[in-house]
Amino acid sequence: MPDAPWNALLTELRELAVLPMPDFDPALADDYAATGRRLPFEVQYFARRRHLAAVAVAGDTLALDEVLDAVCDERSWALPAHWGEDDPRHCVDLFACETAQTLAEILVLRHDVEAADRVRSEITARVLDPLFESEAPFWWEERISNWTAVCAGAAGMAALALGVDTDQVRGRILPALQSYLFSFGPDGGCVEGVDYWVYGFGYFTYFAEAWRDATGEDLLAGNEAIASFPAAAQLYPGSFATFGDSHQDPTLPPGLLARLADRLGVALPAVEYTPTFADDPTARWAHLTRSIEWGRELAGEIAPARVLLPDVGWFVERRAVGSRMWALAVKGGFNEEPHNHLDLGSFIIAADGEQLLCDPGAGEYTAAYFGPERYEQTHPSARWHSVPTVEGAEQQVGEDSRAELVDTGDGIEAYIDAYGDGALYRRFTWTDDGIELVDAGPEIVESFVSRIRPEIDGDKATWTGERGTVVLHGIGPEALLDHVDTARHNGRPERLWALRFPLVGGLRFELL
Repeated sequence: MPDAPWNALLTELRELAVLPMPDFDPALADDYAATGRRLPFEVQYFARRRHLAAVAVAGDTLALDEVLDAVCDERSWALPAHWGEDDPRHCVDLFACETAQTLAEILVLRHDVEAADRVRSEITARVLDPLFESEAPFWWEERISNWTAVCAGAAGMAALALGVDTDQVRGRILPALQSYLFSFGPDGGCVEGVDYWVYGFGYFTYFAEAWRDATGEDLLAGNEAIASFPAAAQLYPGSFATFGDSHQDPTLPPGLLARLADRLGVALPAVEYTPTFADDPTARWAHLTRSIEWGRELAGEIAPARVLLPDVGWFVERRAVGSRMWALAVKGGFNEEPHNHLDLGSFIIAADGEQLLCDPGAGEYTAAYFGPERYEQTHPSARWHSVPTVEGAEQQVGEDSRAELVDTGDGIEAYIDAYGDGALYRRFTWTDDGIELVDAGPEIVESFVSRIRPEIDGDKATWTGERGTVVLHGIGPEALLDHVDTARHNGRPERLWALRFPLVGGLRFELL
């Protein structure tokens, strides 16, 4: 692998490996039940996993033994948000499976682990026995989401690393991964977004390669469309459409990208960064080690392109307007998707990757965020997406609330049936200097959302960012400016602005 970027990553690991093990307060696990907040416990949990990975790759034996003992002493390897009513010690969730895989592969990597027998015993008792000895399937084995791939893939890799019979692995892990693949249509689009593509398809890929090493069978073959999804969803290098619970500017593990390009020959998204351990706030061992083992420098140019993924209902087009690469992304689909937002017909306008009209992406995960009050939370709600009300109604939840996207050649049409008795027709058309928007339906009140406060001047509103400016022409005289203070997925505060007004005629976005 090329020296420069990987030397920086390994230097970072060596510097982290000599630091003391981070503090860990087990009582914070009970804070979730009391407050619904996940971050207080999870921040320390992932800090410990980060320390574990660093000392396993670059640390001495004493430091590794210390953190392995601490992990084995934990009440549960699962996150409190996932415990339910069963014994937390035997909760087989995403993070318990990831921890099992991490520890199992550390035993393979490092032969100087004093407590190897204890570590192996904990992996077996907490994850492998509950999974392989259970007659009934876990709920995630039959669910078509990232959980299926991550839990099955990580547990399967742990089993392979510890020498579990491949027939046993085949019987339990492969059906779950096949179920995961059913979540993709022929277009390969990931309804959960690029972040969860990295998570789910990443763990599918990592297990598939471990399985190929163990058995010679190739599970990756034929999945070229899925592997191509990030390139289809890219707005600019490092910037992707943020529909659903996606994050702003996610980092794609270079090892994963390189392996998919080498094995499947797929086009990769353009990347312009040097990998660091801080790229992954949850310090996933699988991403880190595969990037060290498989990674190479990845280069690519961002070029004009036009992609409609009809199965998931995503449209992304990039066009050079003036000196900038502008992108328009429009969301179709239905309102009961995994990590669903009420966002049918919502859109993004971005200049060189900066979202001037934005999709809010993921908010801070709390109990309410995944509970009955989900659509009262800012980020998943219809109110904080660029979608109108129709006859005073917001979009409704449910699989019957749907939007079909149709490529017109010079733009995109959206047929949106998500308002009860009302319906909305929305058309975006590119012009020489911008984008025209036509909305048709009864009693439409528009809403345009951004992290940038717009300046209103007569029938114009202007959003000025660091990389470009959008001017909306045709706003109504009753335009109002609204804002909300909220928190991003990582807990950092942010403010969203919404321009709202009754529709009076055609609208045009001028791109400067």
